[in-house]
Amino acid sequence: MAEEQTEPSAAVKELVSRMMNALGEFGGQLEEARQRCRAKYWTSESEPRNRLRVHIDGLMAMLANSVRMPIATVTESSSYQITLSASFIRTHFLVCNLIMNGDVVEAVVLIRKQLESLARLNELDSRPLAKLNGRTPNIQNALKGGAGRIYGDLSEISHFATPRVADFLHIIERGEATGPSLLNVYSERAVACMDMCQFIALYFQMWMVEKLKGWYPARNHDDLQQLLTVSIATALEAEVIKPNEKAPTDDA
Repeated sequence: MAEEQTEPSAAVKELVSRMMNALGEFGGQLEEARQRCRAKYWTSESEPRNRLRVHIDGLMAMLANSVRMPIATVTESSSYQITLSASFIRTHFLVCNLIMNGDVVEAVVLIRKQLESLARLNELDSRPLAKLNGRTPNIQNALKGGAGRIYGDLSEISHFATPRVADFLHIIERGEATGPSLLNVYSERAVACMDMCQFIALYFQMWMVEKLKGWYPARNHDDLQQLLTVSIATALEAEVIKPNEKAPTDDA
């Protein structure tokens, strides 16, 4: 026999009403803060960095469209790589939006995931899936072996391993009261975070363009190769990559 439901008391109804009002007010404040961050990011973004962001986003869209048809030879490893690639592309656009909206810590968590995905994509090119299944990707297999320091920084922020990570949330000082802001505030760290996002994205795109040649051997991939070359040149101009570091090259 079903229990008879009792009508909430007036006090409970009042409490729920206050809770819903607080939710609406705080949600509105968050949205306004994110819009302010986005506007500030756009005005602070250099012209080369803006072009780089547009180039990389556009090439990501073209790469996504390039895998809509079945590939020439399907294996467990290639199927896994296609899944990882789809996730990488989807996550890339999430990360860019988070950064521009001022959600830098949250973006870093996903950038760390991107780096791990890139490492696994490269591992699948050289090792059988059976030896990788269930194992954490070896991060040294990403960025041509130069991912260790970057991964360490990303992990520190993702795990809140040190108190200094609070700086990424913007510290507010009001007299004796000091603490992190609950609302998004633009910081120059957003630019550095976007640089890291684009740096990793370039390595993925370099891998993906080359992989498509094997998946779809009958296609002409010259357009994608040319766009990748332009993106790398723009990244050098924007100083997201530097000539003296292990930067991606389209002939690697």
